[in-house]
Amino acid sequence: MITSNDINEYGINVEGRIFWIIYLVIVLLSSLIGDSIILLATIKYNAIKLNKFLVTIMQHIAVCDILTSLSFVLPTLISLIANRWILGEVLAYIHIFLNVFSIQAGIYLTCVLTSSKLLILRFTKSSSSWHAKHAHVVCGVIWGCALIWPALRLGFNQYGLLFSYVHYNINFGIYTEYTDFDKALNEVFVYVVLYIPLLIVILTTCGILYYLRAARKAARASGGHVRWQGIVTVVTVAVFLLISFLPDSITALPLTKIAPEDAPKFSRAFEMLNTFNVVTNFYIYLFTIPSFRDFVRAGVGVVWVGVRSAVCKKWVHAAGAETERSVERVNRIETMEQSLV
Repeated sequence: MITSNDINEYGINVEGRIFWIIYLVIVLLSSLIGDSIILLATIKYNAIKLNKFLVTIMQHIAVCDILTSLSFVLPTLISLIANRWILGEVLAYIHIFLNVFSIQAGIYLTCVLTSSKLLILRFTKSSSSWHAKHAHVVCGVIWGCALIWPALRLGFNQYGLLFSYVHYNINFGIYTEYTDFDKALNEVFVYVVLYIPLLIVILTTCGILYYLRAARKAARASGGHVRWQGIVTVVTVAVFLLISFLPDSITALPLTKIAPEDAPKFSRAFEMLNTFNVVTNFYIYLFTIPSFRDFVRAGVGVVWVGVRSAVCKKWVHAAGAETERSVERVNRIETMEQSLV
């Protein structure tokens, strides 16, 4: 059974809904197109020239971003357009399960990305020992761990589902009706899924930056240089993940105080911000990885040539057809003139 809170108290006005609809459409299209290009570039064309272990994790992150777009962004977008939940009860359960699952997996995979990069930099003399098959195993474990909480949450859910007009998507029941045990379990979820992984991302990112600083200092002293490409990519991915999830995580802390009348607006904005990193990964790779940028530029060139060729053919065909019609008209006029003579 799906209940809902009061639309008059928590619903968004038309202007607000239009704003979030435009935002989610941009997120959805950017993710589906951008992450598909990432998968195509890495799987078929080997267009990202980084360590194979890291590239494989990037592939899994791209899959996770697509899953987030389909399980969170798309249902929320439909609900904003309809101003209510119209997808039915079965899709509501699928939506909330995949939503929690994909968010966890995305955070965990970024933890693996930053941690593995730090380990490669600090403790491995040669990165050739980090193979793609090892990354697939690690990511497989991550996907499996991400399944545990949503499965338990749905299995022991006794409060039904709630369509929230604060977030315009499905949540687990009404929090005020939770037992003390359920509230404690929810707090464990927040710490395990958000705080601890985000803390790991922060610490490993700081470790990578510290290594980069020390390496640059040593390189200047010896007249050498530092290979920065993979470092900048990983650090930027981590920074945008933190931008996406830290505001929501901070407001979930017991010490955070927000005025009750402002709480729905902040909660809505911060939950929508959780999708920000889904948009940015494609552009991060585009600006920080020259080989990927060359691949995209070549792809755009091929598409442009194809479109231009198709348009030119259409113009030529139209011009030819018009010429044929003109010739026919001239022939008819000449025939009429000859008949009059």
